[in-house]
Amino acid sequence: MKIWKSLLILFITLLLAAGGFWVYKSYFSTRRINSLEVISQNAVFVFETYAGANQWNTLVNDPVWEILKAFPAFQRLSDQLITLDSLNGESGEIAKSLNGQQATISLHSTGIETFELLFTINLNTSTTTDFIEEIESRIPTGSRFQSRKYSDQDVLEYYDADNNRLWSITLLGDLAVISSSSFLVEEAIRFYVNEDQLSFYSLAKTIPYNSDAQGRLIIDGKGLSSLLKGVGGLRESPTIAALEIMPGVVSLDLILEENQMVFKGPVVYEEDVNFTPSIQANLAAIEDVISIRTLALTQINLESIYETQKITNRAFTARATFSGDIQRKLLDKGFLDSFTGELYLLDLENAGGADQNLALLARTRDADLAIQQLKEFQESESDEGSDFYSGHEILYLSEEEFPAHLFGGKFTGFGQTFITSENDVLIFTNSQQAMKLMLDDINSGSTWGKSSRAPEAKKDLSPTSGFSRIYLTNNIWDTWTKKANPSWSSFLQKYSEAFLSFPWVSFKINQLQGKTEATLSFPYDGDSKPTIETTDAISLQPSNRISFDNQLIYGPKSIINYQDNTEDLLVQDQNNVLHLINSAGQEVYSEQLTGPIVSDAFQIDYYKNGKLQLLVATADKIYGIDRLGTQLPGYPLGANGEKITHLNLVDYSNSKDYRFFISTEAGNLYLIDKTGDKLEGWNPNRIGAKTIGAPAHYRVPGKGDYMVALTENGALQLFNRRGESQAGSSIKLGDSFTSGLISWRDPKSRSSQLVGITANGEVIHTNFNGEIGYRNQLVKDDRDSEFLLVPDQKQNDFVFISRQYNEVTVLDRSEKNLFSTRVSDENLIYQYFDFGSDRQLFAVTDLNQGFCYLYDMSGNLQTTMPLESTSTIQVTYQSSLGQYLIRTISGSTLTEFQLAD
Repeated sequence: MKIWKSLLILFITLLLAAGGFWVYKSYFSTRRINSLEVISQNAVFVFETYAGANQWNTLVNDPVWEILKAFPAFQRLSDQLITLDSLNGESGEIAKSLNGQQATISLHSTGIETFELLFTINLNTSTTTDFIEEIESRIPTGSRFQSRKYSDQDVLEYYDADNNRLWSITLLGDLAVISSSSFLVEEAIRFYVNEDQLSFYSLAKTIPYNSDAQGRLIIDGKGLSSLLKGVGGLRESPTIAALEIMPGVVSLDLILEENQMVFKGPVVYEEDVNFTPSIQANLAAIEDVISIRTLALTQINLESIYETQKITNRAFTARATFSGDIQRKLLDKGFLDSFTGELYLLDLENAGGADQNLALLARTRDADLAIQQLKEFQESESDEGSDFYSGHEILYLSEEEFPAHLFGGKFTGFGQTFITSENDVLIFTNSQQAMKLMLDDINSGSTWGKSSRAPEAKKDLSPTSGFSRIYLTNNIWDTWTKKANPSWSSFLQKYSEAFLSFPWVSFKINQLQGKTEATLSFPYDGDSKPTIETTDAISLQPSNRISFDNQLIYGPKSIINYQDNTEDLLVQDQNNVLHLINSAGQEVYSEQLTGPIVSDAFQIDYYKNGKLQLLVATADKIYGIDRLGTQLPGYPLGANGEKITHLNLVDYSNSKDYRFFISTEAGNLYLIDKTGDKLEGWNPNRIGAKTIGAPAHYRVPGKGDYMVALTENGALQLFNRRGESQAGSSIKLGDSFTSGLISWRDPKSRSSQLVGITANGEVIHTNFNGEIGYRNQLVKDDRDSEFLLVPDQKQNDFVFISRQYNEVTVLDRSEKNLFSTRVSDENLIYQYFDFGSDRQLFAVTDLNQGFCYLYDMSGNLQTTMPLESTSTIQVTYQSSLGQYLIRTISGSTLTEFQLAD
């Protein structure tokens, strides 16, 4: 009995001890984790360092920084580190926190085409709380922190004075996690809470950190595939598929050499491949057949062909019957026995209309025997026969992906295969044009081994490398910009000088003394100081096209989708059908209207519940349509049977008690509420002439509300909200106008003014008492001259237009010439877009030719070719992506373009 009691007491004691330890670990002990544990394997890369401040200072003081700082990502990184330091005392506190502590910077995909950085810092236990408190105490005036919970972890959101969320910050034990993307911070929390998820730590834990290095770059296949998905024009490709399941990771130490940025370190590769280079390699024989029109090159140089067969592409799906034929008719007969372990894949210039020209070089000790075996295989498979060119017999195989079936899934992209030999090298190409290109260059000596024009990158092709990949940046640049998606294509074009400062990029794998080591090199000109030329025009490719059954006559107009805060687009076709298209390019609804739309597109919150409805007008009716395509109660509304010419939306105090301000062809003004009731004093208010532009409401500081209309005969009409004429109303500003007025607050006088320009070119400023304070006649050289005031998209600023003969001059608000451009017709639409800072665009749409020309405010064309357009264009600036979205209509097609800022 005593024994049982003793055992019971022992069990209870152990239970209490375990419970106490659990309570301590859960509530009193700070969990110490490795930064890599909260980083997903889908990260494009991770840079890890224990000497962050020293590494950063070394980098910015190296000549390569003159190139790197031209890229927005590096400039943004610099700005973000400065911001973080300012929040932490502006005395190098961030640097002090980094010294001796693990810190990481990782790049992650956060959307289809977007990437954001995630920062982590492993803090000392004693400084963890002080780190956050210091940041909270030093935020600038007007900025704020907002706290929230995610998976029971505190998250601090930092907002600037304009209420823009700039940072999300959390503490996971002693680990500070910081990003401008809240999604990445939340992902890090999920990895922290669920320790069994596949993180970068599980990839790199077998590779010890080199304490002699200032930092290391960790890359795996999944990360590279996410980069290609975000940048490339295709979300799926054989290359992406192969990278996604590639069983390898590299950990590369950063080394800044003279005129070269190098990353070098160990490789972890699950396949049992010996990357020791072939001691019998004959690089000279290979170089004699590498065309100088090579854009990129892959080298596999192992001890035997059978060692190369261990490098497989797991994403390649072989056709069983074709693989069986190759096995029986070639491999079982010793076809590969005469091959060395030297295989070279060349990406060649596009020629003869081919999208991609590839050439595979394979060295063999008996080329004649290999060709004979291939000829027998060809004859057994088909009756295609051979061809001859430049003294070479060329075999043809129509079966897709012959090299991939032969070499373990490697070397995809051969829809058909052409084969010949040059000395002891077999040449496989994927097109007839590629074969002719290769043979022409071999015969003329235009190869890496014989031509004086061989690229300098040739020196990075070495017989001591087991594997290498070289990209000739200058040669392949046009291909990259064409294959990139529209958003990234314009970015690559804009920053081309910085990219091209690295003439080539090479990646090598060597095996020395049983260790597999990789080297990633970025050579550069030490004197290079690239500048970003914002004046260079960019070749834009559509990012989306949507076709309709009938010609489009209105739009595109953007409105907000209240459900997810994305942009919807409105267009109307020639049958007067209104179409609403969502951000995914799908039609939400279509609605038959009584005629063409004559107004802008407005949105109202009819029920005051946060759900927005569309408001547009035709000449007969005013339509209120919800997101399901259903009319609001009592809609459509009319205007006493009169023809509507303009509609404006008025909300005096942002109370959603809307008023609709209408002008008609009969020269009347109406003001109605959202139910259609006509208000006293406006049923109608007769002004005797049609208006130029929509009548508008302005709230003037110190004076109150004004209802303003400008008539075609130049009369300014000023009313109060009850429709009563105000002092100065009906004043004659000029003989006639072809563009409306804009309300502008003069920063010098701090007075609110109405600014316009007459059809004859006289600039007029008047106050809301009808008193003209400024008149100035612009130069008029032609009887048919055209003068217009063009407001920006938000009516905050404006420019003047002067068209004399076939030249258009754009002038700023002070009438200073900005630029002039030649035009070919009179039927033109002018638009001005201002997105702050230096982000201004000016568009001229030639309706007769159906083209839109896009300029910056110095008169530089932004695109190499005009955009097809038969109406006004729509432009949105996406600040998070640093790009413009440009939408046009032409014929029956709605087109979207993306232009990098």
